[in-house]
Amino acid sequence: MSFLETLQVGQEIPALGKGPVTRQMLVEWCAAENDYYTLHYDERVAAAMKLPGTPIQGTYKYALMGQAVQHWLAGRGTLNKLSARYRGLNLEGEHITARGRISQIEADGRVTLEVWIEGANGERSTEGVAVVTVSKQR
Repeated sequence: MSFLETLQVGQEIPALGKGPVTRQMLVEWCAAENDYYTLHYDERVAAAMKLPGTPIQGTYKYALMGQAVQHWLAGRGTLNKLSARYRGLNLEGEHITARGRISQIEADGRVTLEVWIEGANGERSTEGVAVVTVSKQR
């Protein structure tokens, strides 16, 4: 049986968690992006913007969703598209988790997933869609 044949609409992919997300991780992500916006590592800047802490970068959460999909695929397919809508903040010190669920399966091997990031409180802060092509080979 091929990987594609084992999939079902509504099936969840394995969750991928990170955390607690530390200041060091936020600074390293700034370096990886070459984007040193102080909001992401200086609580004084965040406080001046009336935020409750230093926010985790949206691109960090986007990448975590993509990583969760890639881990689930485990070389059995290709991630073709990933989108994200940022609905809320996650802050330094939080544990965040990328989750996903299959929403559509097409005979040609294209699979659409609903993907999201949730904080320790279970609330979704980032939501998106991933489209993958799964190999039909056994």
